[in-house]
Order: sequence, then structure tokens, then C-alpha cells
Amino acid sequence: MTADEYHIARAVLALANSVTRTRNAHLQDLGITTQQADALTFFDDYPNSTISALKDAQHIRHATAQMLIQRLVKRGLIQLTVDPNDHRAKLVQLTPQGSALRQRLKHKGSHTGERLLTGFSETETRQFYEALHKAYENLTHEEDE
Repeated sequence: MTADEYHIARAVLALANSVTRTRNAHLQDLGITTQQADALTFFDDYPNSTISALKDAQHIRHATAQMLIQRLVKRGLIQLTVDPNDHRAKLVQLTPQGSALRQRLKHKGSHTGERLLTGFSETETRQFYEALHKAYENLTHEEDE
């Protein structure tokens, strides 16, 4: 590893930690955990998905996904219906309360994004996204090998 690679890796780690701290502070204000927020985001983006789809998308164990879903159901943020194509599976939808919380999460997330990108031009923002996406793909591809 060159000195530049080391410094870039450390800078990315520092950025990730800062984003995580900011996100955790916002989530604490909303009374929700990171995993719960990620699940709400997933089911907002992919309505009527299954618990297994969440497990695969979030790279978590099935038991973890089931416990997460149970907590969200108990809080009234999601509801389950039987999948008409596979009666063993449950489809997940946000409740009105879950949708309202998801909207608040979007607002908090866009506020963090605005802060993160302050001073960036449109071109720099696009380049930053493309570089982050490429770096992420490099790391996740490596995990698959």
C-alpha cells in the first residue's frame, strides 16, 4: 500500500465515521435504530417485498431480519400480508405511521447530504458519487471472490 492509498483509506474511514455519527444522532432523535431505518427505507423503495428480500439486500441473517420485522410490526411501522404466490412468505408494507417516519428520515438524510456536499459543484458531486460507487464495487466484488 502506498502512502496515498493509506491516506485515502483513512480519509474514507474518517468520512464514514462522521456520516455514521451524524446519522445516529438523527435516528436517536426519531427514536429508531439504524437497522430499523434501513428496513423502512428498503420497504419504501421496494414495497411488497419479503423478509428474505430484506435479508439479501442488507446482508443480514434471516433470524435478524425476522426480529427486525417483528419490532417494526410491534411499533406499528409496517404490516405483513400473506404472499398470494407463496403462502409461506409474508409481504411487507409501510403503515401510514411508517410512511410518515420514512418521510422524516428522507428529510434528515437529505440534510446530511447537503452538509456533506457543501461547496461541491454539480460536476464534483457527480464525480464524487461515481468514485464512491466504483470504490464500493471494488470492495464488494472482492468479498465475492
